[in-house]
Amino acid sequence: MNPTDQSQTPDLPQGIALERHRDFQGRELGQWIRRVVLTLLLVFLVAALLNVFGQGTTTSSAEGAAASLTVTAPTRLRGGLLYQARFRIHANQSLRAPVLALDRGWFDETTVNAIEPEAAGTTSDDHTIKLRYPPLAAGRTLIVYIAMQANPTNVGSHTAGVSLYDGARLIASVDRTQINFP
Repeated sequence: MNPTDQSQTPDLPQGIALERHRDFQGRELGQWIRRVVLTLLLVFLVAALLNVFGQGTTTSSAEGAAASLTVTAPTRLRGGLLYQARFRIHANQSLRAPVLALDRGWFDETTVNAIEPEAAGTTSDDHTIKLRYPPLAAGRTLIVYIAMQANPTNVGSHTAGVSLYDGARLIASVDRTQINFP
């Protein structure tokens, strides 16, 4: 008895042809398309596990004579991601009016949930948001935390630099770029 001959295999449902449904004759292209799609999905998942699409933090630093500035935040974000940015200011000399100036890329199409400690005052211009804090004595450290959420419509590359001023005098500046994925 030939097992592929449907007429000699009475227990097969009507309309089932072993050559087509078990042996996939005439459907080889569909199998290869399925394999390629599954491989692409696997590559996408492995890339996400390797932090290609965001969430892992990076640390950037700059140091001036009067103070140092360290920024710890993700540079790659996915839409909807809740994340935290940490700004560490260490005063080598007394700072009378420390001002943290953040580029618009930190805030454009991003939800700010909290800023701690709260700034004594805030201002803005065309390109930056400025957070003013009370005087900082030499040897002291101020750590500012900003809790944010990336909006899903915010896709692309943004300038996310940070500068530290003492009043109007620039102390240190960190250049960063933030990439937002959908």
